[in-house]
Amino acid sequence: MDTSNKGEGQTFTLSYTFFAETHETEIAMMVNGENILSFTRDGQQLTTRWNLDELAFWLRDFLDHAKEDPYPVEVDGEYVAIKDINARDFDTDDDEEFDAYYDKLDEWNERHRWHTASSGAILADLYFQLVDGYIEISWNNQEPEEGVKFSHELGGVRIVAERFVEEVDLFLNAYANQWF
Repeated sequence: MDTSNKGEGQTFTLSYTFFAETHETEIAMMVNGENILSFTRDGQQLTTRWNLDELAFWLRDFLDHAKEDPYPVEVDGEYVAIKDINARDFDTDDDEEFDAYYDKLDEWNERHRWHTASSGAILADLYFQLVDGYIEISWNNQEPEEGVKFSHELGGVRIVAERFVEEVDLFLNAYANQWF
């Protein structure tokens, strides 16, 4: 996947299926025709399927409160997922400084990393950030649970914010109509 494009020409769609008998939703997040949520398990190519209530609430909160909110520490990386990896190398003998640093990272991740709302689903570890009129979606799936291999291990894309909001809002409205 081309991760150098800033959003121009990127296609973005969400596809989903509801399973009433189990209150599960299968979801695919398509960027340029590739499902960035796809993974292989037991020899099968799959995508996330689970009760996604908590994730839907997280996405709604992200959309409703999206604003420029840069990564909280200066660190190298083209995308937030890469910055987050590099930021985890920080160490100090000062316990207060150590705690304050990692608290700052954790608080930012709570607002921008949807994995905090996975509720046990096999879910690609995605970060979302508004940057200069684009939603940056980045991922770090280098260490999935045993027996799972994600199709997209490390990278990111930028989607025009209006397109992202429109598509995610359509999904969230359909989700609310189905389950709530």
